[in-house]
Amino acid sequence: MYKIFLLLLVGLSACTLSTESTPTATPKLARVEAVTIAPTNSSTPTATATSTRTITPTATRTASPTFTATPTETPTATFTPNPYAASSIVGGARQLARRSVLNLRTPAEFQVSPALFGLNYWVPPFNNKVFAELAPLNVVTLRYGGETIEEDPVNFEAIDRFILAARALNAEPLIQVPFYHGDPKLAAKIVRYVNVQKKYDVRFWSIGNEEDTNVRSGAQEKWINAWRSFRAAMKAVDSRILIFGPEYAQAYDLDDPTNDWLTPWLRVNGDAVDVISLHRYPFSGTQSNPTVLIGDSLGTARRVRALRQHIQQITGRDIPLAFTEMNLSWEWRKGGEGSSASMSAGLWMAETLGQMAEAGVVMVNIWSARGDDSLGLIVRPAEKKRPTYYALQLYANYGDRIIPLASHVPGVTAHAARDSRTGVTTIVLVNRVRDDLQFKLDLNSNQEPERGSIYLDLSSRKKIPFEMPGHSMASITLDANLNPTRTILYSRAMFDNGQLPQVLQ
Repeated sequence: MYKIFLLLLVGLSACTLSTESTPTATPKLARVEAVTIAPTNSSTPTATATSTRTITPTATRTASPTFTATPTETPTATFTPNPYAASSIVGGARQLARRSVLNLRTPAEFQVSPALFGLNYWVPPFNNKVFAELAPLNVVTLRYGGETIEEDPVNFEAIDRFILAARALNAEPLIQVPFYHGDPKLAAKIVRYVNVQKKYDVRFWSIGNEEDTNVRSGAQEKWINAWRSFRAAMKAVDSRILIFGPEYAQAYDLDDPTNDWLTPWLRVNGDAVDVISLHRYPFSGTQSNPTVLIGDSLGTARRVRALRQHIQQITGRDIPLAFTEMNLSWEWRKGGEGSSASMSAGLWMAETLGQMAEAGVVMVNIWSARGDDSLGLIVRPAEKKRPTYYALQLYANYGDRIIPLASHVPGVTAHAARDSRTGVTTIVLVNRVRDDLQFKLDLNSNQEPERGSIYLDLSSRKKIPFEMPGHSMASITLDANLNPTRTILYSRAMFDNGQLPQVLQ
């Protein structure tokens, strides 16, 4: 998939010194008291003390200074943060420790990867308005990649601007080095520039982009055999970095062995890669049936688990799995129901993210943050939000511990996670059918299930009635005492009428 990449310089904040003049001390004259003896006209001379006082300067100190100090400028203790510096806390309001995000590993059962929710840096420029629009998503990672990065000459100033954008969003950067130029030394040069010269401390790196779309003869063998040399050159510069790969265009279901680039790549490089990274675009823009489009999301967890099992069988390792590009359709030129700008795309995204969290995926980077095509979560220049934006927003405060649940409401799927620090629970609901539905959220799963209820393992007797319009998605936030505090609801009718999501607090 070809993507046009434009970048704009982000302004830097400058340190300022405030000055304060130091006054020069004024020398003081010493004051002394003298007593004189005066003679009298009496025949009997007597000594009489007069009361006369005289003021004389001291003879031991000059009153005129020999040097006058010039006032000097003294810098204040005001601290201006370095806009390029990595923060110890990432993910916006998620408030995640950076060290936990960098420690990428397959999460344990019922745990959510701290690095799960991310975006692709496309299309710049990211101005203050864009940052304000993206901030509520609390993304954890931001990827610098795509076809333009792969084939164009390396632009180091563009990398600087990307780092600024990642820091502004409080997101951990992921940088792609090009394989297209066939030069491991160039890959090492990029790592050296970023982590040695600039000291940006970027830990996540990938090599190449969608090399499995290369139809040239011998391309597969060349790619598979050369990948390790790129990795070795990059690790020689900074051994702390994690290398993602192979960045293939599609997450295969392995049903077509004639188009399987993954298995031979794993056999050669599976012992050296740190994170398996693939792209996920299930449609090409030609399918327009919402039932089919949304329905694809229901098989996400099954596909991911099968893929993870296949990777482990080939490599003997439980390698973390990431989807560094993802959207409903890769076709960026078309609109309509089959495009990534549609309501079907939003519902597909909401369900897919929930299932990927439950299947142990460590990172998802949606393509893309913004654009003037059908793929951006925000469309420029109007900066209008699309349904995929609102789908990701449902997970903006998703917790780290998955809550087991079961839906007995036909057409409605649910996902929930609790924040182990705050006790706050987020429930995400997706109504995949066109009918309006009423049901109850039962916070006690230890009872005989009944049709029309969704049961959550929260050990509470509370039951929350809820109604969802046809083709809608919602999130419900419960405080530590399991009381509802906030609800976001977005439906196809709202989308069709140009309305914003309904937010209740």
